Amino acid sequence: MVMELEERQAWVALASVEGVGGATLTRLVGQFSGARGVLEAAGSGRFARLASAGERGGRLAAQVIAGIEAVARDPRPALAAVERLGLWTLTPMDAGYPARFDVLGVLPAVLYGWGDPAALEPAVAVAIVGTRRPTPLGRALAARLARHLVGRSALIVSGLAIGIDGAAHAATLEAGGRTVAIIGASHAQPGPRAHRALVAAIVERGGAVVSEMAPGKALAKGMFPRRNRLLAALGDAVLVVEAPALSGAINTAHHALELGRPLFVAPGRPGDPTTAGCLRLLRETPARTLVGLSELDEDLDALGIGERHVVGAGATRNAVSTGLGEVERAVAGVIARAPGSLESIVARTDLAPAAVASAVTLLQMRGLVRLVDGALLPMGPLLDGV
Repeated sequence: MVMELEERQAWVALASVEGVGGATLTRLVGQFSGARGVLEAAGSGRFARLASAGERGGRLAAQVIAGIEAVARDPRPALAAVERLGLWTLTPMDAGYPARFDVLGVLPAVLYGWGDPAALEPAVAVAIVGTRRPTPLGRALAARLARHLVGRSALIVSGLAIGIDGAAHAATLEAGGRTVAIIGASHAQPGPRAHRALVAAIVERGGAVVSEMAPGKALAKGMFPRRNRLLAALGDAVLVVEAPALSGAINTAHHALELGRPLFVAPGRPGDPTTAGCLRLLRETPARTLVGLSELDEDLDALGIGERHVVGAGATRNAVSTGLGEVERAVAGVIARAPGSLESIVARTDLAPAAVASAVTLLQMRGLVRLVDGALLPMGPLLDGV
């Protein structure tokens, strides 16, 4: 059954296993020369011993090994779950995988979505986040900000939660803009039931509802903090409206600061728990104070947000493999057939390590290869061969 899978299908099937995230998947892909190689080893009974002997990463839990072996025996249920929910998928091998996520230490292994995947590559994006229990003033401010930013041609990013998130999404749609909702769980549990109509409207109007969680993965405590790093990475700036001291919005804000994203925070009222987190951010971090729409415009203009153009990214990712030299074509062909570490590519090409390294550099510059946690992955045209 594994032999019938394309590398990309094997990647998506492997990512569906409980306990397999981006770091684990790319480590295994590098060790076994591709996702198909992982499943082939698991299907032959060699996987558990070889995976534990890998140079990088720790020992896999028994339930993870069992899950990988189960998918190796029959990957169809994992792939059928994606199809049943009507989801598209993006992997780091795909041309449409959002370049904004390149700043993350570990890339999401697979992005699952409804709507338009191109919404993940907007010219300008701003994230608006806040508490699930906002005041009427906080909800109104989130809506005002979203409508104003739509006027600047920004895509609005938020987390689809009740409260500030929902107000930002809804106001964006009312203003004729596009919005992306990044959800913490899988699409089998796409946010609050009260937002089902909002989900449909986001999709119908050119936005997207996105998760890094495969259908069937159980809801776990760490899912929402993981979601928050995607919110921060996708926005060119992050705006916090109202947030208690301990909240997902504060977690998103800290991700934004770590990623170098400009952070704007609405000042709160001293002693009010609804805005205690906002006050702490303004006191303890380099966050900018959000004091008005005209001031926000001045700050965004000074930062060049609203004039963002990704030069060469689209062209690079749509590059074809014409014009490659003999060595580059040989290396590209090996990576296209099965991803792996630089050492494994050298072994499979029988070329000098320096020549392979040089070829890999050129392929990366052309947008045909991506290095993810030590594994060289084919992108775009290389998925179809050279």
